[in-house]
Amino acid sequence: MKEESFLSDDFLRQLISVGDVDLLVGISSHNRRDTVRQFVPAVEEGLLRNFKRERIALVHVDMGSRDGTVQSGPSDGATGKYAGVESLRTLRWITTRSETAASADNILRTMLTAADLLHAKACAVIDSSAETGIAARVESLLLPVYRENYDLIAPLYARHKYDALLTRNLLYPICRSLYGQPVRELRATEFGFSGRLAAHCLARDEWRNDGWHSGAEMWMVITAMSNSFHCAQTFLGEKSHATSRAGVVDAIRHTVGGLFWCLESSESYWLKGAESEPLRTIGPEHQLTNESARVERKKLFQMYQSGVAELSQILETILDPETHAELVRLAALDEGAFRLSHSLWVRTIFEFAAAYRHSVINRDHLAQAFVPIYRGRVFSFLAEHRFSDSATMEADLESLCREFEAQKTFLIERWKKKGQGAP
Repeated sequence: MKEESFLSDDFLRQLISVGDVDLLVGISSHNRRDTVRQFVPAVEEGLLRNFKRERIALVHVDMGSRDGTVQSGPSDGATGKYAGVESLRTLRWITTRSETAASADNILRTMLTAADLLHAKACAVIDSSAETGIAARVESLLLPVYRENYDLIAPLYARHKYDALLTRNLLYPICRSLYGQPVRELRATEFGFSGRLAAHCLARDEWRNDGWHSGAEMWMVITAMSNSFHCAQTFLGEKSHATSRAGVVDAIRHTVGGLFWCLESSESYWLKGAESEPLRTIGPEHQLTNESARVERKKLFQMYQSGVAELSQILETILDPETHAELVRLAALDEGAFRLSHSLWVRTIFEFAAAYRHSVINRDHLAQAFVPIYRGRVFSFLAEHRFSDSATMEADLESLCREFEAQKTFLIERWKKKGQGAP
């Protein structure tokens, strides 16, 4: 295992006092005092219904809460009882707290390190913003790992058709085309994993790379897929909508930068041409809800227009002249005529990815230059699917995935060519 110095002495002492465990469950929190009060008993319920004989540790990572979340949260010496079900072992709660808001990458690293130190066989990370079905989530993420020897269990959610548009338009199709496995939620806040996978991830060198901090969750999934670990995905119900502390621009920039870094760190795998493999899905593969959603489409189009104009010189450096010219042409159209096609969208993504690989400009600036292109794609998506039903949207997603697959050779050629950038 790599260095443990990022863990506090108190946290290490708590881990050492627990000893080896069979199962580990991790939760993180930030100013969720009321939620955690309801969340903890539900997590215990999910464990006690299925794992009465197992040695279990539960790790709570608080991200600098100021509302008393830590005091309202779990403490060691859980009762081990729920609704008449009694565990034959004591559930051990371990809590660590950051004085500042910890990032997702450090939370993941904390969970992986705890799993490795405790020699846990199966682990799950649960989103503390979840309001319903918490016990079932614990079961769904842990059981396939512990009882069926899976190494990674990714989540699936019921979502509104306008939800998770970056996942639908970019993360899922690129993952499917390059890595051969249709993992729907590449950047997840909930997942199950084996002790084997935790040890493998900790033994790698990527932890010291700045790109890892933006793409930690994606990196873990891609590491599992590209190293022959046994993966599956399971349906968890509706996705909770926690308020993000990051702005939209930062979220897109970090996600895209993290994705491109993941492509670079795993290039030895996907450049060979990964063959498509079946991926077991437990429950429905996709589900749309009737939740209402209000989206300001007009503003998205205006921000696409202004962004393409303001970043013209940067985009000329990143993109082929033909691609850049087409994006500029689209910006001059009326709203009703604007459509950013699958073909242009995929080609633009692949040109950005290759430019990132060859560092044609500062990588952070490159990722930020992608923001207006994404806004244009979202505007086009919303216009096309204003009245679409689930079947229509799924068919369109399948078409997009095929376009990513069709242009994969183009990406590989650009990626391999040294000094490749826009002419």
